[in-house]
Amino acid sequence: MSASTDEKTAPAPAPEDEAEPAPRTRRVRRTGEEARRLILDAAEQRLASSGPEGIRLQDIAKDVGISHPAILHHFQSREGLVGALVERTMTHLRDALLGVITRGQSGALDTDAMMDEVFATLSDRGHARLLAWLTLTGRVEPESGLTDSGDEKSKAEGSRGRQMLGELTDLVHEAAARQARDAGKIEPSKEDTRFFILLAAMSAFGEAIVGRQMYEAAGLGGDPDAAAKFRSRLKALLHPVK
Repeated sequence: MSASTDEKTAPAPAPEDEAEPAPRTRRVRRTGEEARRLILDAAEQRLASSGPEGIRLQDIAKDVGISHPAILHHFQSREGLVGALVERTMTHLRDALLGVITRGQSGALDTDAMMDEVFATLSDRGHARLLAWLTLTGRVEPESGLTDSGDEKSKAEGSRGRQMLGELTDLVHEAAARQARDAGKIEPSKEDTRFFILLAAMSAFGEAIVGRQMYEAAGLGGDPDAAAKFRSRLKALLHPVK
């Protein structure tokens, strides 16, 4: 007996292995400036955690959520990214130190705060290791800056550090001399100020590169406060004005 013609046939069930199409991921639109900042932030985090060898474009692209070619669009190459990271670091350190000096114009020069900024930038965030790596591998020369690209921008970036040291020496010396005059003390010489800055910077570089090994060799490997104690004693020794 045939089924009634007005009886509707139920639709066949969909195969169990037929998956629903995945929803499309919505692409985040960023300005060029914002994209550069995020890439540099990710590169700095990789630098702090893994050292210069941790600055790999594929990993940074994954961290930011962009493609490898997108990084090349903004920085042209890995060396271009490293150069931009060095330039941003120098600008940040200069601005931070100038801020400390400016605040000191209305009172005592806070050399402890200056040294904290130097150690935080060069040692804690890994930039001393990056600069040392660039120098030891021949990517930085005293007179020409970053050598791989050889362009004028790289030369300008390479000279930024030297200009900053000279500028900071002049400003710190002026502030230290004024502080000494106000306190009725003998003004420090320009050479004293220059070596104060050099000693602070070189100490931060040394701690960043071989600090852990040196602490262990001195029997302080099990002391979690070894670095803080070292910095505290260094501050006590390096005040340009006594």
